[in-house]
Amino acid sequence: MNFRFESAQGMAQMHPDTFEVTGIEKLKQVVEPGVFAKVCILNGGGERIWTKVIEVDGVKVKATLANDPFGFEAEHGDPLEYTLQHIYNVTSADGEELA
Repeated sequence: MNFRFESAQGMAQMHPDTFEVTGIEKLKQVVEPGVFAKVCILNGGGERIWTKVIEVDGVKVKATLANDPFGFEAEHGDPLEYTLQHIYNVTSADGEELA
């Protein structure tokens, strides 16, 4: 499936008083294989969903869906690629908030 993503960084720039996300430099420090990153996939009307990071190359991230989406056809484990600008939250495998 061809996923479309909302830019978390763009949302923060458009709504600085009400929308906060971690900056790219901090994301570069904490996004690594094994962590979970929340992104907003615009398919099916838009849904924030957790992904498990598999590989990071600069700002490019390869991941898999960490749960089944509600609003569009895809399933847990499906591969996807996005960039750091699309990340809303990051947690470790044990649930510790990293960003």
